[in-house]
Amino acid sequence: MPNKNLFKKIRYSLYIFIIMWILIFYVLITTPILTFVPKSNHITQASEDNLKKHVQYLTSTQKERNYKEVENLSKIADYLYDEFKNAGCDDVYFQKFIADKKEYKNIICDFKWINDKKIVIGAHYDVDSDNVFNQPWEVAKMYYPGADDNASGVAWVLELASMIWKNKTNLNHSIELVAYCLEEMPFFESSEMWSYVHAKSLHDNWVDIEYMISLEMLWYFSDENIQTYPVNFLGRIYPKKWNFIAIVGKIFDFNMSWLKTVMMKNSDISIKSLSSPSFVGWIDLSDHSSYWKFGYRAYMITDTSFFRNKNYHTPEDTIDKLDFKKMKEVVNGVYWMITN
Repeated sequence: MPNKNLFKKIRYSLYIFIIMWILIFYVLITTPILTFVPKSNHITQASEDNLKKHVQYLTSTQKERNYKEVENLSKIADYLYDEFKNAGCDDVYFQKFIADKKEYKNIICDFKWINDKKIVIGAHYDVDSDNVFNQPWEVAKMYYPGADDNASGVAWVLELASMIWKNKTNLNHSIELVAYCLEEMPFFESSEMWSYVHAKSLHDNWVDIEYMISLEMLWYFSDENIQTYPVNFLGRIYPKKWNFIAIVGKIFDFNMSWLKTVMMKNSDISIKSLSSPSFVGWIDLSDHSSYWKFGYRAYMITDTSFFRNKNYHTPEDTIDKLDFKKMKEVVNGVYWMITN
């Protein structure tokens, strides 16, 4: 007769093994912060007025910010160039490229420091226009303001430039801020996606990067609505409300914990992180994926995009739906991250 104690030991061992792997999986996915994070003295605060000004400009142009409206994109590029200049960047310039026989521009702001390594922060300023989600014809032909996607990210980049200039003595890395053109379809994930153009230029010139951060859809919050996720089990370990911001990166990238900790020191908003294998399609849906292709460490900061904002790629993505007060806190956190 089999030994009952032996069966019990095997069963308990299996329980322990399963629990151990669940804990390992949880830690790898969420990179939890297990210690108390003290707050900083909030040396520099983002300006809500500046953020609103930039989003208002980007969402109120007479023509759309899509690849078909080259002249309008050029006017926006000039606006971004002037704002970077006014923010005190050491160097501001256009990175020009030809796509579909037309000229488009990235706008780059450099803050130069003695450390050779760079931190790159970027956001795209174009909007979707190709009806990728099969909207009805009458909706597809309407004006897409693109407030959350991605005037929010561009406003962030401009305000970060102003904050960095005000406290430039805090820098310990060179910082490159980039406003990208052509992130949306039909250029997404192609060699004509302009974050790919930028990443390739850094790689080809042997530029050393500490890390890159893509700012993608950032200002949509609610304490009432229910957050959705790409797979159901994530809803069991992440918040159920639209009241947090997320840092997304590759699994086994243990720098995620540090990034989140430093952001928390200068921000009063809940910050979550998600680490996942790069082949999981929904973690690479922005400009950071271009840098992965060249071996750079890169992350996305987001409000979770279309998993939260149902106005994504519709005419309803308007400025009145954005929460500037909460987003000011997130800008503060990113500023603290890149200057410390």
